[in-house]
Amino acid sequence: MKTIKITAILLLALLMAGCKEDKPNPVNERVVETTDPKTGIITLRSYTIDDTININGKIYNYSCQFEPADTMPVLINSQGLEYHESRVSISVTQGDNKIFSKTFYKKDCRDWVPADFLKTSTMVGVNYNYMKRDTDRSALYFIITVGDPDETSDNMAISLELKVAPDGSHTIKKAENLETEPLRPGLNIDPSEDAV
Repeated sequence: MKTIKITAILLLALLMAGCKEDKPNPVNERVVETTDPKTGIITLRSYTIDDTININGKIYNYSCQFEPADTMPVLINSQGLEYHESRVSISVTQGDNKIFSKTFYKKDCRDWVPADFLKTSTMVGVNYNYMKRDTDRSALYFIITVGDPDETSDNMAISLELKVAPDGSHTIKKAENLETEPLRPGLNIDPSEDAV
């Protein structure tokens, strides 16, 4: 009899939870782009990655933001599909001090990306280089990727490594030795000693 009462209470609680109207719709992590039904222009999904890293005993907070730049001209990729351009913003703070803050567009990558490829490409991603974090704790390393926004395209993407030193100075080069984590809920949670 006790089991029936507990089951009935749990069932009632589940029904009441399902009746709430102000429940936000969760982001479907598999949806990487949306298409405007009126114009047919495709937009890549926005995301933000926030985390911390310990450099020489100081905690640095970083934020990587990927978002559409829909005020720019529309990009036509190699398959003839229309996309909104995208941009990448990266900021680093240490306490109340802003160490680094910059927004990158594809034009900022022209020294490393062939001009013909750049015409049909845009920023397609940003992430922290977790492999570098494990081997070099003297700076922060980010991966900025430029490529065809259509993930089914045969065109390859080009990844660049942004190195940000604790004093805010930075360098960019073609990325080597990449390891980033896929976008998923909880990505911004670092179980290592870096977590504040």
